[in-house]
Amino acid sequence: MARVRPTATVSDWLLSVAEVLPLPHRAVPPYTLGEAVAELGDYAQVVDASEWNRDRPTRKNRRSLQIEIQAQSGAIGGRLGALVAHLLDDLRDDANQEAVVTATTKFGEVWHSDIAVTDAFGDLSAAAKMGTTSAALRRLAAIVTSQVGPSARGPFSVLTYAADALVNTEDQLASESVGPLPGPLTEERRFEMAREILVAPPVGQVVVWTVYSRALLWGMREVIGPMTFLRADWALPNAFEHKWHDFPEREELRELRENVHWLDDLHSEALEQGNRLTLVRVDLGERQVAGAADEARRRIEAIVSIAVEAGGVSWQNAGATAVLLDGKARISSGGITVRQTRTADDDSYGIGGTGKILSTVADEFADVLAKGPMPEQLVEALTSLREARMTDHRDVSFYGARRVTPRVATALEDHAMELFASALKVPASELATALQRREALRQADGRIAAQLMAPLDEVWSRGPNAGRDQLERKISSYSRDGIRLVSVAKAVALQDEIRALPMSELKRADFEDALAICTLPDRERQLLDETWRETGLLRARHRRVRNAVNHGLPLNEVTLNSIRNYAESTSKIALDIALTWFKNGESGAALIQREEKAWTERIDRISSGLSCVDEDARNNEES
Repeated sequence: MARVRPTATVSDWLLSVAEVLPLPHRAVPPYTLGEAVAELGDYAQVVDASEWNRDRPTRKNRRSLQIEIQAQSGAIGGRLGALVAHLLDDLRDDANQEAVVTATTKFGEVWHSDIAVTDAFGDLSAAAKMGTTSAALRRLAAIVTSQVGPSARGPFSVLTYAADALVNTEDQLASESVGPLPGPLTEERRFEMAREILVAPPVGQVVVWTVYSRALLWGMREVIGPMTFLRADWALPNAFEHKWHDFPEREELRELRENVHWLDDLHSEALEQGNRLTLVRVDLGERQVAGAADEARRRIEAIVSIAVEAGGVSWQNAGATAVLLDGKARISSGGITVRQTRTADDDSYGIGGTGKILSTVADEFADVLAKGPMPEQLVEALTSLREARMTDHRDVSFYGARRVTPRVATALEDHAMELFASALKVPASELATALQRREALRQADGRIAAQLMAPLDEVWSRGPNAGRDQLERKISSYSRDGIRLVSVAKAVALQDEIRALPMSELKRADFEDALAICTLPDRERQLLDETWRETGLLRARHRRVRNAVNHGLPLNEVTLNSIRNYAESTSKIALDIALTWFKNGESGAALIQREEKAWTERIDRISSGLSCVDEDARNNEES
């Protein structure tokens, strides 16, 4: 869901666009046609000319990228498609390496142009007016996200501001703008305001201030190019309390204090004995505000890495950031986190969860472990996956464990998958296909459940409704692990009662689409075909990412992050298969065949004309 909460009486299509336009919380930027073309261009620029048409792996990689570009082309709307059609024609014949570089560069310029953003936003709005599912609208919204780039990310995203323009009241919009709104707030005017926000992100002189803990300078102030490092226990007292020592950044800090409230907290923490805090100012020059904080941290971490490599200690990001545009605070984080390591009592939930999981492990594996230890390959794979999970883990959040980058996590997962295939004695390609089968089914079932529950979710935005709460309890429940379980049969049986609930047209479209999938075998087959194609693209892109990581090829952050969910999900499935092999002693080939059987049995059921609701009824009769 978007951050936007509708506060004005507006049309359903405006509400639909506002709901799907902003990136959901913690979502990674989408991989679209723009990223696929850019990936091809980056690859063409680094491959040796002698290998472009002769080297077999290079030709295979080019073929994979051409398939990706063709598939992603099908996701763009009609207006944008007409604009870039001739540019895509120039990319189809990729035998000429220099021509590929030229064509991809030109495509990138057009892709991020104002006219392309306007066309993509028009495609999204036109689809919303016609009425469709949230999945279809989010595919079109992803195009806009790709085009505006870093401006799409963060709490002050242009996507969020554009969504506000579509649904907020006139008073709210007037309070956020400079002066009164021009003209009446018609649908056309709302659309134009949103478009102007998307094509005109703020640009100016950008400076980023951020804080690191466990960070001590040799002196009080250190300047390294555009970066200035200041000891917080020296700089802040001199800026806020007395004038013993002057320094160039002093007045900027004093002015910044009025709007950046974490500076006072930092001032107090800096004077606490034992805290080692360093303020860092990074002058990024003339640029957009969007993405400035990430860019500043990237530059700082590169410098700190030199010190760590030479024997120093890693600094820890304290979570406090302020971004200035032309000398004025534009973005500020909520607070500062100084102490990364907490006591055991602070995380009783996590520690208790560990104990519970170990109890389950004891029940599952006590007998087989009594006969002998785990094979070395399985032990190595487990430790590799444990390290890979440190991109975002309780050990990182609560106990100061070293955070692993997505690039390193991908390499570790790749290593673990090779070990799993070796232990199971199956070809790596067969294991990858089995994992794709399971993932495609998981995504299909997840979409069905989410769309069936769409009219019952996000109650906070519509107020209490006793009937809605009662239906939700009838249709869904939660496992002991907190996973929501949705009964397809009950949702279909109660469809008329659900339809009677107040809901947006977008949620209604999602619900009706899910009902069709559950009751019409042909529609369910379409969904399975769709998830199989999508996971196939992810699998091929995952392979390209692994090759880039292992061979030092260019790898865009968006491309890398776009495969992280797939990489993590399939590695978990592979671990589950490997642990089953270890516990039960079944052959790896038999376990892989079981994964294939789950897919073929579902396809056979659909081919026989049985819907998933029919299947549930038959299973109930047999039991």
